[in-house]
Amino acid sequence: MTMPMPQNLEGVPLWENYVVAQTTQASLSLIPREALALGVEVDDLHITVVCQVRVETEATTDDLNEIAQELYFLIGESAQITTRLEKREAPTITPDDEAIWIFASRDDNA
Repeated sequence: MTMPMPQNLEGVPLWENYVVAQTTQASLSLIPREALALGVEVDDLHITVVCQVRVETEATTDDLNEIAQELYFLIGESAQITTRLEKREAPTITPDDEAIWIFASRDDNA
């Protein structure tokens, strides 16, 4: 397998990479304090911002909605952007996840 180069981006998931970059930008200083992990699922124009938390709070929901709104402004109205909160005891990130994770808290309980 050859690695992508600026002059040859064949086989690179450009749309997914773009959405991940824009999600990272949209989440600056908005990642909820209670977040265990934050990521994004990309299915063509259906984009879901995913946040893992121990406890769901109004502030967490507000922060997640604000990230989605910022992402909407960065990507545009063609995309359908939704959010999902997942209750977990610790950050759960595996290679089989549909989400592309951009943040994971340190699990101090491990």
